Amino acid sequence: MQKPLLFEKPQGVRDFLPDTAANKRQLEREISHSFARWGYREIITPMFEYMDTFQTGIRGAEDRVFKFVDRSGRMMALRVDMTAPIARVVASLMKNWSLPIRLSYTANIFRQQDLVAGRDTEFTQAGVELIGDATPDADAEMLALAVSTLKEIGLEGFRLALGQVGFLQGMLEEHVAEESTRERLQNALADKDYVAFERIVETETEEPGSSVLLQIPRLRGGVEVLARAREMTGNRKAKDALQNLEDIWRILQIHGVTDYVQIDLSLWLGLNYYTGAIFEGYAPMMGFPICGGGRYDDLVEKFGRETPATGFIIGIERVMEILEKKGTFAPQQRYLLCYTQEDRETALKFAEYLRNRGIMVSAKLISEEEKLPAVEGSDSILVRQDSLETDDSRLQDLYLAFQNEGEESQ
Repeated sequence: MQKPLLFEKPQGVRDFLPDTAANKRQLEREISHSFARWGYREIITPMFEYMDTFQTGIRGAEDRVFKFVDRSGRMMALRVDMTAPIARVVASLMKNWSLPIRLSYTANIFRQQDLVAGRDTEFTQAGVELIGDATPDADAEMLALAVSTLKEIGLEGFRLALGQVGFLQGMLEEHVAEESTRERLQNALADKDYVAFERIVETETEEPGSSVLLQIPRLRGGVEVLARAREMTGNRKAKDALQNLEDIWRILQIHGVTDYVQIDLSLWLGLNYYTGAIFEGYAPMMGFPICGGGRYDDLVEKFGRETPATGFIIGIERVMEILEKKGTFAPQQRYLLCYTQEDRETALKFAEYLRNRGIMVSAKLISEEEKLPAVEGSDSILVRQDSLETDDSRLQDLYLAFQNEGEESQ
C-alpha cells in the first residue's frame, strides 16, 4: 500500500475553509435555535462509546463502525449514530427525569461508507429526540418541526415522505413466509432499489401475494393512499399502521404542513430500531435525503428504561450544499486596518472601536513605502491620524464618529 503524502487526508472526510466553516456554524446555530423554540434542550455525548451501545441499533453495525480497542481490551466505536447514545443517557443519567423529555444535539457522525458521491465517512447531524410520548401528536410534532426548521433556514421545494414500519412488516408477514426473504425485501426498499425489490418478489413469492407486494412501491401520494392500502391487506398490524398514519395526518393538517408531506408506504429506513411512523426529507439539487427519522419505542428499554420515543436528524453538509448553491449565505464583511508606526495608536484604537460595534477587524503594521497587502476575505484600509483611505462610506462615517468621540473625551 502506497504511503499517503503529508498533505493528503483520508477519503470521505472534508476540510472546511474559513468562509465555508462560517456558513456551517451559522447553519448549525439557526437549526439549534429553531429546536430550542420548540422546547428542546441540547445534550452532548462522547465522540466514542462501547461498541455494544451501537450494535442494537444499526443495520450491519460491524461493517459500518470505526472500531478500536482500549487499554483494557474493550471494543470501542466512534459515534455512528446519536439516538443510541441518547437512549443510554435517558436510561441512566436521566432515569429520574419526568417524561416527556425533549433533547436536541449537533454532532459529528462517523460511518464506514461505500465511497460514492454524497456519502462521507464523517458528517454532521443536527437532531431532536422526544422521549416518553407514544401519541401520534409526538410523531406529527417531528414532521412539523422538520418543516418549520427547513423553512426557517431558507430551504425551498423540499418534501417529506411519511411511512410506517408496521405496514410493511404486516404486509411482508402476510405474504412472505421466509424471514430471510422479508429482510432482503426490506433492505431493497431501504436502498431505494425497486428493481431488486420486484425481482425478489417475482422469484421468491407466490400469487396472490406477489401481485399485492408489487403494488407497494406505488403507494405514494396524499391521504387517499391509505384507503387504497386498506383494501390490499387483512393483516392487523398493517391496518393499525394505516390508522396511525391517518391520525398523524389529521394533526399535520392542524399544524398546516400537509403541503410539504407525501405518504410513501414503501418507505423503509436503514436503522433497525424503528417501530412506527418514519419519514425522510428530499430537496431539489440533492440526490440524497436531507433529513429523516421516526419512532423507536423499543430502543430505550434495551438500556434499562421502558419508554416510547421518536426523533429525527437533519444532514448539515447536505443542506448547506443546497443553500450555498442558492447563494443564501451573505459574505461577512471584514477589514484589515493598516497603519505606520506614526499612526499606530489611532489605528489600534479605531480597530477596538469597530470591534465593540460588532465589526470584524484585524490590524497590521506596514512601512511608509509598503503597499497595502491583499488579504483573502478582508478589505485592506490605510488608517491615518486624521483620515481613512477608503471609499467605504459606512466606514468613513464610523471613523468620523470615532474622531468626534475622541475629541469630546479630551
